[in-house]
Amino acid sequence: MIKKFFLFLLIVMLLLVGVVLFNTFTFKSNQQPLSALPAPELSETTLKNFQQALSYKTISYGDPSLFDSSQFIGFQEFLKTTYPKTHETLLREIVEGYSLLYKWEGKNPDLKPVVLMAHQDVVPIEEATKSMWTVDPFGGVIKDNFIWGRGTTDDKINVIAIMETVEKLVSENFQPDRTVYLAFGHDEEIGGKGAVAIAKLLKERNIAAEFVLDEGGIMTREKVPGLTKPVALLGTAEKGYLSLKLTVTAQGGHSSMPEKETAIDVLAKALNTLRSKPFEPEFSEPMHGLMESLGPEMPFVQRMAFANPWLFKKMILGTYSQSNTGDAMIRTTIVPTIIEAGIKDNVVPTVATAVVNFRLLPGHLSGQVIEDVKIKIDDKRVNVAPLNNNVSEPSAVTPVKSFGYQKIAATIQKSYPQVITSPFLVIGATDSRHFAEVSSNIIKFSPMIDPIGFHGIDERVSLESYKTALWFYEQLLRDLN
Repeated sequence: MIKKFFLFLLIVMLLLVGVVLFNTFTFKSNQQPLSALPAPELSETTLKNFQQALSYKTISYGDPSLFDSSQFIGFQEFLKTTYPKTHETLLREIVEGYSLLYKWEGKNPDLKPVVLMAHQDVVPIEEATKSMWTVDPFGGVIKDNFIWGRGTTDDKINVIAIMETVEKLVSENFQPDRTVYLAFGHDEEIGGKGAVAIAKLLKERNIAAEFVLDEGGIMTREKVPGLTKPVALLGTAEKGYLSLKLTVTAQGGHSSMPEKETAIDVLAKALNTLRSKPFEPEFSEPMHGLMESLGPEMPFVQRMAFANPWLFKKMILGTYSQSNTGDAMIRTTIVPTIIEAGIKDNVVPTVATAVVNFRLLPGHLSGQVIEDVKIKIDDKRVNVAPLNNNVSEPSAVTPVKSFGYQKIAATIQKSYPQVITSPFLVIGATDSRHFAEVSSNIIKFSPMIDPIGFHGIDERVSLESYKTALWFYEQLLRDLN
């Protein structure tokens, strides 16, 4: 009986090994067999235009009273002056005061249009960090083969690369087969009311786009362990956005006679509980797509794991959870961002509040997350409610077989040597999340290589990235058939 059991166990093990090896060796590449064409060198004028664009302080502040409309008006006048043929040929509309919508009429009205997006605004420079910058944040300085300054990576590289490309093509009397819309929001960094208004306008005009392309993924040589080739990460979905306000009201009073448990104590316990009970990690659809695209290109061990996620799921999730970025790819995240309580050092506050931000995996709807939070905290003294109704559900997932994904992936491969393309999940928020009713195919990708300093000190992008971005948009627009 024991011999039969061990024989059975051996057979099961051999079958398991056989299945794993079969899946691994039949795990074939799904990359398109395309070669890159060399990108033209940057002209002095093209470079200076980008530098000048960075000098405009088109800053989105949390406090509306700090908004400087003159910077946005100046930037838009700069676009008109710098790209005159574009403004003679394309129809331009100003939406929601400062956002821009351009229409470039295509030759074939039977083809669905496309929307290319970027945003004009940038985040502020923290007062405490101004002295930490190596260069003037708004100087557009070129140093060490990088262009430095606020907005280089987020997102003026795309605004200017698109405008430079359109100006060049219009000057050559080129007209795309499809109608092309350019949508440049002015307040992406604070929620995107401009993008909301543009999307509403297009919907009211019954515009159903073939695809929408916005910022999101990048090209990287550094961020995918196990791969020596560069990888272009195309966002096929983005996480949802939810901020909850936690409020505790308790007996306050003089600090010399404190209660056994104060509002701050209750709130602190709730926050600690939330952080100690994270949502479980899981594979979303974009994560499955990433494994299918990158797995065949990886060394044997990683390839075997990605070819058999049913068996190696725990190992893969454990590996991704070791980094902040990787962990955000596989779970709904929880982080306190604002805590407020107290007015004086000798007064125990009656009310303590905290804001907790959540980024929701596809399939995790806000209503269920709120209920899960209440269950995790398990304390009726803590009131849980959405903050200012600022809620975005996770986006739908764009199929990798769609025309838009395939066209953009092919254009990337034609623009940069030996690049591998892959879907992935965008963990931040973009203006394109507002365009779900304009197109069911939304791709989030910026054609730049390992940018540095998103929202931080010494933000910069390489000259190579700018050259690649120009080349990418030119080939994409020429080939929109």
